[in-house]
Amino acid sequence: MLKHRPIFLQCAEMLILFALLLAIDMGLLDGDAFSDLNPNPFWLPVVAMAITYGTGMGLVAGIIATAIWLNWSNIWSLPADHLEQQLRLSVQPLLWMVAALVIGEVTASRMNRIADQERRHQAMDRNWKRLAEVIAHLTDTNRKLQVRIATEQRTVVQAIGAGLRLTQADPEKRAEAVARMIALAAQTEDFTFYDVRGNQVTARFNGRVAADQPPDLSRSILVETMLATPRPLQNGCALDQAALAEIGVAALPVMDREEALVAIIVIHSVIGLRTTEAYMAQLRHVADLIGRTPALFGKEVGGAPKWLMPEGKVA
Repeated sequence: MLKHRPIFLQCAEMLILFALLLAIDMGLLDGDAFSDLNPNPFWLPVVAMAITYGTGMGLVAGIIATAIWLNWSNIWSLPADHLEQQLRLSVQPLLWMVAALVIGEVTASRMNRIADQERRHQAMDRNWKRLAEVIAHLTDTNRKLQVRIATEQRTVVQAIGAGLRLTQADPEKRAEAVARMIALAAQTEDFTFYDVRGNQVTARFNGRVAADQPPDLSRSILVETMLATPRPLQNGCALDQAALAEIGVAALPVMDREEALVAIIVIHSVIGLRTTEAYMAQLRHVADLIGRTPALFGKEVGGAPKWLMPEGKVA
């Protein structure tokens, strides 16, 4: 690959060289195309163009030098054999053309090898960058997995502890255990647990960051939907968006052993997570477990105090 320079600049450089040589020949010498000099100065543009730009420009320079040589050279001033004179006139142009061809091809081969090496170097640089990105990605993934393993191990222990506390007689401790289980499954503290008593749906307890949430949902579209057909709702479903508007991102019914609606769990927000099918399935399991604990629903709504998530919350 030869130098990338506009063709008119290449031609301008070549013409400037020939103009300088002609000015010297016409102004300082005899104006005979340097017939008495050997090597002839017109070799300079031919060799320079062939070395710099390859065969094409070298041949063009050779043609211009040949035209000047044939028009102004005076290599034989006395009468001589016509064939010998033609031979002496043609030797110089022939050498220029051969030199332009050979030097240009050598230059093109050398430049192509250099370009090929540059392409290989660029490819190696790209491969190194990709390898560095892969290593960085693997390192980050490994770190996240280590954190996740440590967190899940802690989560399992906390879930077991919360499950064991569901059987305790103290209503406050039972509410705390339920809240822990909801927080572990939902991976957020922004939730509210609503009791359902007939057509009255009132808040019983909520997570630590669930602030300014409506204490009574009895007249809401969410409750009307749940009372009509108890089912999990999520904002990813177009049919559920109206019921969850300005309330939360998901809602799950809590059914007792007789398949009666006894509570509703409303997840108000989930930072960095999406309400996927796996996420909702996990919440449904927790809701089913809570619904199978009848001791949770034996007191009046106001009997259990609001539960606040402790500082050592789950991730």
